[in-house]
Parts: sequence; structure tokens; C-alpha cells
Amino acid sequence: MKIGLFSDPHYCQCDNIGGNRHPMLSYDKIKTSMEEFNKSGVDLCICMGDLTDHAKGDTRADAKSNLKKIMALINSYKIPFYLVVGNHDYLMLNSDDLKEENIDTPPYKIETEEYNFIALDGNYRSDMERFDKAGVVWDDSNLPPFQLDYLRKSLASSQKPCIVLVHENLDPTVQEQHIIKNATEVRKIIKESGKVKMVIQGHFHEGSYQIIDGIPYLTLKAMCQGEENPYVILEI
Repeated sequence: MKIGLFSDPHYCQCDNIGGNRHPMLSYDKIKTSMEEFNKSGVDLCICMGDLTDHAKGDTRADAKSNLKKIMALINSYKIPFYLVVGNHDYLMLNSDDLKEENIDTPPYKIETEEYNFIALDGNYRSDMERFDKAGVVWDDSNLPPFQLDYLRKSLASSQKPCIVLVHENLDPTVQEQHIIKNATEVRKIIKESGKVKMVIQGHFHEGSYQIIDGIPYLTLKAMCQGEENPYVILEI
């Protein structure tokens, strides 16, 4: 099967944010990506988080408008689409806003004929309050106990190989601020299950690829960085 992947578009009406981010370019980049996904016959498309953002002075209504516009573009291609929610998606929006655009918030599973995808939500502070309710602290990411239980049970019950999806990083080799605080425990669950064939992440804009405990950990490059368009068509 083929999966269309991209991460961290940070789409909003802002031409340039510090660190060579160009969110306004992401609309056309997503359009190009979706066209290529359509031509390649991907089975589904996944954004690994930070689909939208907001410019200085934007209101919550502006943030909702950004989401509505980008989802109209994505949905026009009729490819099943999933968002693994990122910290920037929760800066001015909440899960109800996402549901208005038919976006589920993790944890959830995508069950296909060949693989089960398990999406997790690392957007919880150390006090286990979710970012959209308690405020975003981008470098204090955690997977709460109920999600660890969800991961264990999902892996134990799966009759198919699994791919784990999460915006923030489980890969310990990226910059420390990007790593989920209890990533060691999560990797242990993944390793011991014997069923995970890949972990896919976003958040760390430079991207990364590591083999950890025999499992590929792929961190996608950020779409908003510079002028390149680092979408991926993954054949598994």
C-alpha cells in the first residue's frame, strides 16, 4: 500500500516567521503534494501535525478560517485524510474546532487490510493537561497514562503489523526539547510488542531517520521550512 505523508505546514497568512518558516507557501505545497498523491494512487494521506498556525494579531476566527481553507483544499482530492495533531494545532483551536472539519483527535486507529496505524497525542503537559485546555508548552510534551494503556492494548490485540504515529518525538537522537518526556517508556512498549514496523513523527523540523531496537523511526522534515516541499510517498 502507499501512504502520502507531510508534516508541519504551519499554514497561515504569514509570509515569514523566524527560522526560515514560510507558512503562506504551504497552501501551494500541500496542493502539489495532494496532486502527486492522487497521481500515485495513495491509499490514504496523513499530516503529522502542525497543519495550521496563526500570524501575529490573528484572532481565533482567523485560525478557524485557515483550517477551513486548507481542509477544503485537502478534501477536494477525495483521499482519506488523517491529522496527527501537533502543538501548533492547539495554539488557538481545540478538538471541537477540529471536529467541525471532520478531523479526529488521537488516540485513534486506522485499520487497513495490511497494517494497523496507531495515532497518539503527545500534546499534554507534565501535569497531564492537554495543550488546548491548559496552554501550549511546546517543549513539555507527554503521553498520559491512558494513552500508554491504549497503545499497549492496541498492539496486543492487533493481528497485523503496526505503525505508530505521533507528532512529537520518540527518537532520542533529535534535539532534547522535541522529545516526549516519557519517550523511554513508550519505546519499551513498542519494542516489547514485537509488532511495530515503523514509527513516524514530525515536530523536529530538520527531520531524522534512525533505526532503534530494529525499528525505523522516521521524522519528516517540516513543509514550512524554506522553499522545498518535503512530502513523502511511503510504500509499505
